[in-house]
Amino acid sequence: MAQQRRDAAGAAVGAWVRLLLVASLAGGLYFWPYARECGVGLFAYLGAELFIAAGALWVVMWTWRWHMAKTHGASLLMLVLALGLVGIQVLPRVGYAKVDAAHPPHWRCVASSPR
Repeated sequence: MAQQRRDAAGAAVGAWVRLLLVASLAGGLYFWPYARECGVGLFAYLGAELFIAAGALWVVMWTWRWHMAKTHGASLLMLVLALGLVGIQVLPRVGYAKVDAAHPPHWRCVASSPR
């Protein structure tokens, strides 16, 4: 019984550490230092967002395994937020979201023509 309590306490600490790690990575996107409008910068940014979504999914599976309802709910919220971040970048580029018709977002950077 004591071993089960120690395992459960260790799993709880592990789950919260994982969740805080994923949340700090998501918060770090706010300070993204590179261009992310198009091209390689956009793909790197999307990769970082998908990495956060994968981390959130990792925490979801961990908390499900250890039956941690509150932490599981928090990790599901983090997963939804991560997928929302991906959607903000992808949906305008595939034509689903409304965009400025004069300046639509592109996947690749359009080279400006010399005058």
